Amino acid sequence: MPKIVNKSEEHSRMVHRLSGIGITHEQICDIVGISKPTLYKYYSEELKLGKAEATEMVAGNLFKVACGNDKNSLTAMIFWLKTQAKWKETDVLEVTNTTEQNDKFRKLVHDIRGFKLSAEDSNKSDSELDKQSKT
Repeated sequence: MPKIVNKSEEHSRMVHRLSGIGITHEQICDIVGISKPTLYKYYSEELKLGKAEATEMVAGNLFKVACGNDKNSLTAMIFWLKTQAKWKETDVLEVTNTTEQNDKFRKLVHDIRGFKLSAEDSNKSDSELDKQSKT
């Protein structure tokens, strides 16, 4: 025989409030003392409305902050635009004077390929090698 559930106004308010503040369904069941199937069967509206109303309140407050003039406004504006206006941050790499850079790179590669160390040179310090290459 199935358990009879007496849905009370107190439990309805509690489920509504707990859902709104982000308590998991499992935790709500533990607090109210019911199973998940019972929660979903008898309190589905409270679960949906609690979450939706809390989201509406937070979104409204975020919007007010984003429209303000204090130091928190910029952060709120950026968050709002990223989540609601689909803004995203992109890095732009500007390349100028590529011919000169390519020439420098080719010369560097050429110099590296042409530079071969002998066994004797590998034991010398960098300053000794620099002196030798200048002569």
